[in-house]
Amino acid sequence: MKISTIIHPIAVVAWMLFPIMFVGPDEKITLERYLFRSCMPFMMVLLFYLNYLWVVPKCIAGQFRLNVLHINVIMVITACAIVTSVRAYEFMVSPSHFMIPGGAPHHEPPHERHFSWMFFIFTMLRDALNFIFAALIAYSLRMTSHAHRLEHERHEAEVARRDAELNGLRLQISPHFLLNTLNNIYALTAISSDRAQQAIIQLSQLLRHMLYETQQGMVDFTSECKFISSYVDLMKLRMAHNVKVDVEIVIPENDKSQVAPLLFISLVENAFKHGVSSTEPSTISIHLKATASEIRCEIVNTNFPKTSNDRSGHGIGLQQVQQRLNSVYPGKYSWSHGVSEEDGMYHSEIVLQTPPQHLP
Repeated sequence: MKISTIIHPIAVVAWMLFPIMFVGPDEKITLERYLFRSCMPFMMVLLFYLNYLWVVPKCIAGQFRLNVLHINVIMVITACAIVTSVRAYEFMVSPSHFMIPGGAPHHEPPHERHFSWMFFIFTMLRDALNFIFAALIAYSLRMTSHAHRLEHERHEAEVARRDAELNGLRLQISPHFLLNTLNNIYALTAISSDRAQQAIIQLSQLLRHMLYETQQGMVDFTSECKFISSYVDLMKLRMAHNVKVDVEIVIPENDKSQVAPLLFISLVENAFKHGVSSTEPSTISIHLKATASEIRCEIVNTNFPKTSNDRSGHGIGLQQVQQRLNSVYPGKYSWSHGVSEEDGMYHSEIVLQTPPQHLP
């Protein structure tokens, strides 16, 4: 429910009932008296809406040279002057009885009344406090609404950024990979129709995961592991015999853990891109594991860095992984990567903290 649906009826009802809230038991309320006494609540409501609908929004937008405080000082002084003038006019011309401090009800004709400046100074200070209170309420409500709007816009921008990153990751699966895979499948049809059929099924599963399952904010870890396994199997079709690829997936039974889609694929791609040599023995080891409290992805591969003449896309995949980890798992992950001095292999390990699972 919006705040305006509550505050606007309250303001109208307060304006209508305020003039009769302080009527004495023997005092008759007339239309003239009601209109005179409506001046004070009317000015409060007017000051509230001037701030809520005009002053604060304009100051937020930077369309006023003066700030909210300066404008409200002018409006409060003006409102006090108007209300005091109306009250003085009522005091002088309205036939009524009133209480003398420390005395009994007293009646005086309007022309015999004496104007007390101390009384009106006191009422002006009281009115000023009321006007300031109305302005503060308007300012608080409008700034709260503005803060909520900014938070909503920030959230929408964050969602749009994540969607753009995810779309970029989908496109990152190189068309050359698909072309080479199709060529390999075509070659397999002449060697083993069973292997060709299995490769087609794996390619179909990979594309289905990319196009449909990754539309959600999070995907099942089991599904993501199947996607990576299919990707690795298809990459093996184009690997030479001197390349050893090992994939180990450990998922407990009835696992319900979820992970950001396509989070690990950049690391797997880098392992094949920088860990395979056409002439030297190469090794790629991929370990995926889920427990009740964490998800672990560890990739170890031989290191064959590109030459200075071949730096296409260098570092972009790692930057995307870092950005997605910061946005999806802020403060709930650890990532270590680099070439080990012990074995000269490139190690990359991501550990994600996951919420407790509710297993059936």
